[in-house]
Amino acid sequence: MFSQLEFGNRLKSVRRKRNLTQKEVAFSMGVSEQAVSKWENGECLPDVYNLKLIGQLFHVSVDYLLDVEGDKTEKIIEIIKVGGTDFKVIEKPETILAGKIIYAKDFADMDGFNSAIESFKEKDRQETLKLLRQAILPVTDINLSVNFWLNEKTRAFGFVREVETEKQPDGVDVYIMPKSLYIKVYTDKEAAGLIAKEQCEVWELFSYIRNFFMPAHGFRMAENGAQEMEVYDTPEHKTGHAYMPVIRD
Repeated sequence: MFSQLEFGNRLKSVRRKRNLTQKEVAFSMGVSEQAVSKWENGECLPDVYNLKLIGQLFHVSVDYLLDVEGDKTEKIIEIIKVGGTDFKVIEKPETILAGKIIYAKDFADMDGFNSAIESFKEKDRQETLKLLRQAILPVTDINLSVNFWLNEKTRAFGFVREVETEKQPDGVDVYIMPKSLYIKVYTDKEAAGLIAKEQCEVWELFSYIRNFFMPAHGFRMAENGAQEMEVYDTPEHKTGHAYMPVIRD
């Protein structure tokens, strides 16, 4: 995922290599010194025109400036096709998730825990997510299922987003997801067909991955603290990817 903060650090690095000040860069581009400062601090991004000017000024490609390849992004290790569905085996680096996390240990029984999840209002979720510091771009809503395949009292459920820092405001919960191997699959028509449906929710794919795909292809659940994630690609949460943490047998 693209990070404004990483872009700013990369811009600052190439400027210093050319021994230019922010003021000199601003003059050369016809923008304010404040604009250059904001770009380097990760507060905002230059528009397409200024992005091209930066590349010309420092003799670097736009691809370099917007680089999303590296240790902080997920890497596709293998793609396994089942019918018309791509099951991607990916390696995902350590990830910081922040938002609202509800823990089963805080409730008398599982009914209370499940009711708390279902009754958590969209307004409350949005209010919490507005507090997040240094959210990773593009901003993506994630439903986090913690230990749903283990003892009930260890379970948790989170409404979270990926962020750059653990230092979050009061009222924001943080979960550190360790580096892990995942099975990643999208909720398209072909994937829904695997569970005999025309369309499906992201969470419905977890059961198929665990009970059918993993045994057939030599995977089992990861035991390193990585957890299941529903990663949505629309604000309405209609479609998205299922992420299942695994290890190879």
